[in-house]
Amino acid sequence: MLITLGIFIFLNVLSSFINKRIDLTKEGRFTLTQATKDLLRETDDLVTVQVYLDGEMPAGIKRLRNATNDMLDEFRAYTGNKLQYRFSNPLEGVEGNEAKRNVLEELAKKGISPQRFRIQDGEGFEEKVFLPGALVIYKGREYPVNLLEALGAEGSQNSINNSVALLEYKLANAMQKLRRNRKPRIGFLKGHGELDTMQLADAAASLAPYYVLSELNLDDFTVSPDEYDLIIAAKPTQPFSEKDIFKLDQFVTHGGKMFWLLENLAADIDSLQNRPYYIPTPFNLGLDELLFKYGVRVNESLLQDLQSNPIPLVVGVDALGNANQQSLFPWLYHPVFTNANKEHPITKNLGPVAGEFVATIDTIKQAEVNKTILLTSSQYAKVFYPPIKIELEQARQQPNPEQFRKSFQPVAVALEGNFGSIFTNRMNVQMMEIIDGFKDWGFKEKSEQNKMLVVSDGDMIHNDYDRRNRRPLPLGFNRFNKKTFSNKDFVLNGVEWLLDNSGIIVARNKDVTLRLLDVERIKKEKTFWQTINVVLPLVFVLLFGLIYGFIRKRRFT
Repeated sequence: MLITLGIFIFLNVLSSFINKRIDLTKEGRFTLTQATKDLLRETDDLVTVQVYLDGEMPAGIKRLRNATNDMLDEFRAYTGNKLQYRFSNPLEGVEGNEAKRNVLEELAKKGISPQRFRIQDGEGFEEKVFLPGALVIYKGREYPVNLLEALGAEGSQNSINNSVALLEYKLANAMQKLRRNRKPRIGFLKGHGELDTMQLADAAASLAPYYVLSELNLDDFTVSPDEYDLIIAAKPTQPFSEKDIFKLDQFVTHGGKMFWLLENLAADIDSLQNRPYYIPTPFNLGLDELLFKYGVRVNESLLQDLQSNPIPLVVGVDALGNANQQSLFPWLYHPVFTNANKEHPITKNLGPVAGEFVATIDTIKQAEVNKTILLTSSQYAKVFYPPIKIELEQARQQPNPEQFRKSFQPVAVALEGNFGSIFTNRMNVQMMEIIDGFKDWGFKEKSEQNKMLVVSDGDMIHNDYDRRNRRPLPLGFNRFNKKTFSNKDFVLNGVEWLLDNSGIIVARNKDVTLRLLDVERIKKEKTFWQTINVVLPLVFVLLFGLIYGFIRKRRFT
């Protein structure tokens, strides 16, 4: 007994100095990325996580709740007593619809949105509310985290699986943002016919809590790396001067990040109002040489895809002769991109992304720049080059799949590497005068390791506008079929990837494999496995008793 007690005390003392955790799951479900571990170890003050995912909820949501608890336990293993968390249901004990509504409104202001589900209550159904969110608090500042990543059927396994896979990234990302002493600055490029403030309202509103946003006119820009961390070029439609191109060129070589959302042909659905057809014309932006230097080319083309969104067309008249009877027809110029790169952190677990009059992208061999294709067309696509005649009546025609042979055309590319300047060995007096405007920084021929995103659809960041209620619609919402696509997630993930220097976004690559039972086999073998689970333990106990009794008789007879 003394030896056993001594071993027990020794192991407990030893465990206080050695902390070893072993992850036995195949996909490394409980193994944190190195960037997350570093972030947690460097935590210098108390972090409190208030999780509202508690109370009565569907089975699938309970799995998400338990996974959140496990992830926070894993976080605490690296922060010690600097991380505290608690689960609660803020509606518990609240009486009256008005009081509950007030609680939900207060949480909504903080970014925690409620979800509803139905449970069977006797012969009918009762609607319940749960809050799949958490609030991370650090030094008096708060950051909301939406734990339910993909909304589908209540408790759907695919939705819950994606949510569990992204828990580490979401929680670590919240802590990282709260620890920033300085918010990164993002400039929305203006002065070249870019999308206006209302068209960018939802993207700007989603970015505003975590970044400093402003409009950027290149005439007032000095290419200082301290001014802006990222420039977003959202669908410019007017040419760039050589001076503008030079400033953007030097912004990149000095370490600035660029998010290009470009189109080379003027085409939109409004161009077909009150006219039978429309022929798009080139914008002639003057950016081809600059992008070619980085390893990509946005073509003067338009993509048609059998995987597309619909538009409404008149199909009849009412009793008064008004042509207001409409039906939805597939509009092949509005493709839906579901063939996302499954491994890149921007598109990992990303839902369908909607496009409008999208061009194609060619990648060009560039030794010092790595190119990763993020979004492509489906395998049934077709590419048109000017002159192109666009007619609404094309939507009524049944497409021939045999004509759609251009499979998986790239429309979004991520670039990483050392970006060279197109002005190397071609400086002139005008360029020297521009350099004098920011001589403290000087001309730089090549950047250090840098990042860039190029998307051949300027409308991917464009939200529609509800004229009746005078408010912008959510980014990615299609007003014709009332579906919401993942455009906002794509934009936010892209910005996060460009500005993330710690590597936290790598945690988005984590996979959580959902190992499902064979439903058909369960039905066929239900009785057999029930019998095994009930009878077999009793058989083992009986055998143990018989063997134990036999040994005692042999020993003491």
